Amino acid sequence: LAFDFETPWYGIVLTAEAIRTEVQEAIFYQQLNLGANTVVGQDGRLIYWDSRGRNANNWNQLGNNCLNETGVLPNSTCTSASTTSRANKNAAFNDAIIAQSTNKGSSNAFTLALSQPFNNNDWSWNVGYTYTDAKEVSPLTSSTSSSQLGNVAVFQANEEVEARSSYSIQDRFTGAVTWKHNFWGDNQTMITVFYEGRSGRPYSYTFDNDANGDGRFNDLLYIPVGPGDVRFGSAAEEAGFWNYINSNGYLKNRKGQVVGRNTVEAEFVNSFDVKISQQFPGFMKGHKSEIWLDIMNIGNMFNSSWGVIEQQAFPGMSGVVDYGGICGNTTAVVGQCNGLADAGKYIYRFNTPEKQEIYDDKGVSRWSLQVGFRYDF
Repeated sequence: LAFDFETPWYGIVLTAEAIRTEVQEAIFYQQLNLGANTVVGQDGRLIYWDSRGRNANNWNQLGNNCLNETGVLPNSTCTSASTTSRANKNAAFNDAIIAQSTNKGSSNAFTLALSQPFNNNDWSWNVGYTYTDAKEVSPLTSSTSSSQLGNVAVFQANEEVEARSSYSIQDRFTGAVTWKHNFWGDNQTMITVFYEGRSGRPYSYTFDNDANGDGRFNDLLYIPVGPGDVRFGSAAEEAGFWNYINSNGYLKNRKGQVVGRNTVEAEFVNSFDVKISQQFPGFMKGHKSEIWLDIMNIGNMFNSSWGVIEQQAFPGMSGVVDYGGICGNTTAVVGQCNGLADAGKYIYRFNTPEKQEIYDDKGVSRWSLQVGFRYDF
């Protein structure tokens, strides 16, 4: 639903638009060969690790277990040659991934804009704001079923849960100013400056490895209530973890909770583009030629830190801590577990959380020039 209204003031036009979209049928992916869970985690998460995968002695600080890619035990305390995810799967098969249909998902987008077209003068301008709230079950980021399944941050394996879309830009501001003038004859000179300011891409805080044992590195992070709620591989890891949590405004306010999918945003992005064009006479009567220069992200030309896009690397999951087992009924060599008092508590291994990276696909975080020529006849 949209309308334009010309106001009584200087020919300014008010534009309003609302778009509502609802999913009739979309796709998400599930693992059919998941098998029954082995235990339930302290946050209610279903765990599919075998007993070795729940043993803290089989994990190191980097989140590697005894069955690593090199076939080498990651530390001297490993007590087994392997740990097994999806412990109760049908061993005759590996993955059995299916594309399921869902009717969950929707979006709402609202736009307000003001514009003043050229009106017997050499200036025009427009400003606008768009708010978008979009939800989806799966972002469908890949061309393979395995990646489609693993590129969605989840609390429970195989869940059909809608959350903020990975592509949703919540707030977008735009503005443009154009000046034109004919310095000789009807050959037009035009300069346009365009501004865009938008919210950063959404992302999720997750474990940095496979926390629930479903074979995928996509598990939403549980934030402990406080010290002692979970156990760590060492006192130094615990201190580093809490320093990180308490210095993060989002995480420190969600203690005792599992964070949501795509509930945080990367840094706000600002950019300016400039277009300069000049018309010339053609070779014959009625012909016109035009040459123009586009300067994209012009602010970056003057300061290398302007116009830079920082966001979480694809697929938009920020690993904070590694799963390192679950406390059992006896004290573990690693993990500081204290017998029955800590039975069932997660063991976290903390090293270096992931950081946002500069996104520069096709040079979008750098300034660039483009020259064009057109001949009309």
